[in-house]
Amino acid sequence: MDFKDYYKILGVERNTAADAIKTAYRKLARKYHPDLNPGDKKAEERFKGINEAYDVLGDPAKRRKYDELGSNWEQIIRDRESARQHAGPGFGGAAAGGEEFSDFFREFFGGGPFGRGGVGPEPGRPQAGEDTEHEFPLTLEELVAGGKRSVRLSGGELCGACGGSGRVSSTASAHGRRRTVLTVCPTCRGEGQVARSQTIEVTIPKGLKDGSRIRLAGLGGRGVQGGKPGDLYLRVRLLPHRLFRADGYDLSAQLPVWDDEAALGAEIAVPTLSGSVVVRVPPQTQTGRRLRLKGKGLPKSAGEGAGDLYWDVVIMGPDDLAPKERDLYEALRRLRTERGGRDAIRRALIS
Repeated sequence: MDFKDYYKILGVERNTAADAIKTAYRKLARKYHPDLNPGDKKAEERFKGINEAYDVLGDPAKRRKYDELGSNWEQIIRDRESARQHAGPGFGGAAAGGEEFSDFFREFFGGGPFGRGGVGPEPGRPQAGEDTEHEFPLTLEELVAGGKRSVRLSGGELCGACGGSGRVSSTASAHGRRRTVLTVCPTCRGEGQVARSQTIEVTIPKGLKDGSRIRLAGLGGRGVQGGKPGDLYLRVRLLPHRLFRADGYDLSAQLPVWDDEAALGAEIAVPTLSGSVVVRVPPQTQTGRRLRLKGKGLPKSAGEGAGDLYWDVVIMGPDDLAPKERDLYEALRRLRTERGGRDAIRRALIS
């Protein structure tokens, strides 16, 4: 039995992506198709080899198993042969079909004494659907308010007719021989996926933050041959807010404070996601000081409270002085100049 280098047969590298493998297969299948090469035995054999190679490399599970064989394939065959000899009569039994594929293929992927070699679902055996993930954009207000929201999802799912391979097989008999015929799946037209669109109602639980996932059991990819469907995961993406920035469960924002408020102290009404509150600005506050409102951030899971809201002070000066204000600022400048030390403080801050 010879080792079959399926990558070489399709003319691709081992790290080639699935889409590129499918493209290479289609190109070669068209070139060597028996209908385009009538009577050409070499083209027919090449066509069989191409189909066999894609049957493995086009199936993620089979491809992983094939890659795992590596240089140990001969030892694996010897181990299986030993198991057959010790199993005695009646153990296993050859699977139907696959006569057109090589001994190497049947040994590892179907038609051998162990059925399909443990790769992929056998005919009639259920296969669970794949888990899927979609982005779930939310505003901060929606996340805090909770409740329900309708979400429309669109995308592709594994084709149930061909199991995602893009091809379907049937067994035909001719001249006393059985042969497996592979054709393009009519349901997905060889793509392996079919379009799917649905609208679902989602409950927004407490404890979400940017990047959190909501699991919706049974709403993922459809199962094959009666297998249970996969799960759908919605990954939360918080939309930009006009005022607040989120960091986990904490929120932050800039608080503009007038120069006299920063110098003398003040009480300022500020917004939060749950209404307005009053924050106290201590006297002699400088730009960059952070004022904390405990528990005014995003809600955590039940019983765990909420994050905090931080206001970062930014001191403002007037840009439209009235005459009386200008007189007062001139007097303030004179007092500070007489007091001295202003330039030394500034140099220390910017040096």
